[in-house]
Amino acid sequence: MLRPFLTSLILFLLLLAACAEPQTSRVTLTLQEMGFSQNEIEVSANQPVTLRLNNKDGYAHAFDLDEFDIHLQLAAAETAEITFTPTDSGTFTFYCSSPGHQAAGMAGSLVVVP
Repeated sequence: MLRPFLTSLILFLLLLAACAEPQTSRVTLTLQEMGFSQNEIEVSANQPVTLRLNNKDGYAHAFDLDEFDIHLQLAAAETAEITFTPTDSGTFTFYCSSPGHQAAGMAGSLVVVP
């Protein structure tokens, strides 16, 4: 009598887990001294990602991720957030599009795993 109840309970919990909202990955990147605090970020495909960008410098920076049409300008000491959901796996370059910053090494990789 207990066995059918436990089986039903387990099936219900599995169904509930499958229907749950996807967990949002939260990543904070500090932009400082012509670099990002992380040169590589790994996230999962089809899972929302919130990027918190914190410009610690006394001059402007940008955050660009072309494949996801993300182009943010950050004034000196500004913080910004953006949320997006990558659907394709792969490695994508993010960079600072302020003149000369990418050439000075202000770039990194977003790795989206299946």
